[in-house]
Amino acid sequence: MITVEEALKKVLSHFDVLETEEKPLLESLGQILAEDINSTVDVPPFDNSAMDGFAVQAACTEGATRSSPKFLRVVGQVAAGYVAEEKVAPGTAIRIMTGAPIPAGADAVIRFEDTDEEDRRQSGQPLTEIGIRCQAEAGLNMRQAGGDISNGSLVLRKSALIRPQEIGVLASLGWNVVRVFRRPVVAILATGDELVDVAEPLSPGKIYSSNTYSLAAQVIRYGGIPKLLGIARDSVHALEEKLKEARDADLLITSGGVSVGDYDVVKDVLVKHGEVTLWTVRMKPGKPLAFGVLSVGEKTVPHLGLPGNPVSSMVTFEQFARPAILKMLGRESYDKPTVRARSESHVRNTDGRRTYARVAVSTRDGEYVARLVGPQGSGVLTSMALANGLMIVPEDVPSVGVGDDVSVQMLDWNEEAQPDKDATELEKTPIVCVVGKSGAGKTYVMERLVAELKRRDYRVATIKHDVHGFDVDKPGKDSWRHAQAGSDAVVISSPWKLALIKQVDHDFSPSEISHLIGPGFDIVLVEGFKRSELPKIEVHRKELASELLCGVEELLAVATDEPLELETPQYLPADAKGLADLIEEVYMKPRGTKAVSAY
Repeated sequence: MITVEEALKKVLSHFDVLETEEKPLLESLGQILAEDINSTVDVPPFDNSAMDGFAVQAACTEGATRSSPKFLRVVGQVAAGYVAEEKVAPGTAIRIMTGAPIPAGADAVIRFEDTDEEDRRQSGQPLTEIGIRCQAEAGLNMRQAGGDISNGSLVLRKSALIRPQEIGVLASLGWNVVRVFRRPVVAILATGDELVDVAEPLSPGKIYSSNTYSLAAQVIRYGGIPKLLGIARDSVHALEEKLKEARDADLLITSGGVSVGDYDVVKDVLVKHGEVTLWTVRMKPGKPLAFGVLSVGEKTVPHLGLPGNPVSSMVTFEQFARPAILKMLGRESYDKPTVRARSESHVRNTDGRRTYARVAVSTRDGEYVARLVGPQGSGVLTSMALANGLMIVPEDVPSVGVGDDVSVQMLDWNEEAQPDKDATELEKTPIVCVVGKSGAGKTYVMERLVAELKRRDYRVATIKHDVHGFDVDKPGKDSWRHAQAGSDAVVISSPWKLALIKQVDHDFSPSEISHLIGPGFDIVLVEGFKRSELPKIEVHRKELASELLCGVEELLAVATDEPLELETPQYLPADAKGLADLIEEVYMKPRGTKAVSAY
């Protein structure tokens, strides 16, 4: 099994932004601009009134107050869409509506509320004259030509998402057709002898093909165009015939047939007509997941084989199909909006897979809280209907308790919604463990690696795991007395540093500890935790043992005093530069050179 991140990287490597097309303005909603938009007009195109009122010369209102108004002769009226024939001369005013062009000679607008117009109407006086009850400065209640957009300016950049507000901006510039990246066509095929379409009667032993419609709805939601291929029966021939209809698709999604049962034939067809890039992923629900490329006629089509269980199908779509669709659309970010929340439920994670638990997220006392919506079986589709989030339990976290801090993907938030920045940074911060037998030199490697990464301007946090326990609080000190009195957590704070001393009910994982450390770091290095699922650098000394502690599939590298017969990158324990180069290459934006093994 590979990690979710490894699987996503493999999937996305097969997709690119699609070609461009011209679309009528309204039909471009939700697509991505394929070109910069420069204005050929001023918006607004002329000086206009921001209020209903009277256009005047500001100098004529000097000294005007409610008790001592200035009286001006009204020489005309102008509404939006028309141009005043009269000019505003000293001692005159023109009645003007919002949006109407400012008459020649005027340099301010006095709103109706600051005149005596209402009093004149109630008393039956003619509106040939108006009393101004406030002093105006030039430009009052006026919108200048080009005040929003100036002719020749860059208004919208290529790769911008077209939302209703962008539609309005484009319309204000006179654009009725816009060039965008094409929407991907996603073919959807359900597999299984037990399935019938929703339009057919339900006979004994059959179930409705709900995945067809939930997946199609997800495709539409994220900007794709679904192409429903119906249902393929559990035979290689039936599946092959249906797949021919996917030749014009940009992505083929199948549901079912990717497990290990006698009738799960998708893998057989994928091997026969293409290539299999990945098969299982370390996640729950959704472990059986297939991805590869199918040859359909003369064309190759990326194929994502999702599990048949409805919850697994929807969750794996969110993690893999959704980013692929967004990439083809030209979107620059595929991250699902994520928040930090306080768990109100207990969630167990017993098999070392990343768990996506369906939760209802709400706010209470200024923070997000998340609770399970009920049974979490992969066939309980109503759990998705009741949920607005997926609580993430990392692979190396055995359980989440009530009150624990967790990350939650928000199902109903758009990708452009701003997620909790701290939570996003924490989820992306790489964690690497340095492990080895006692006396192998783990701390030696740690201190040199930390120094090298700091030299490269990275922000580094470290964790030291001590299976035997430790004591940092001194008897008799104030903090010790707090703990003796029963405090579950004690923080010692100064202007330069702080320390948290907390009683815990289990051995915290590196991921849990990194959340306590907080965001703002480029990497977390851990000394110890050899049983975690995290990537590891094993420090090996041949005089202590000939065999490694960890399996090669767990290892990022080995720091060894003598070369070993394995393909894993190997470095001398003192080669901090080589190890730092490797970490940069794998986890960070490179600031150094490509990693080269010492052996």
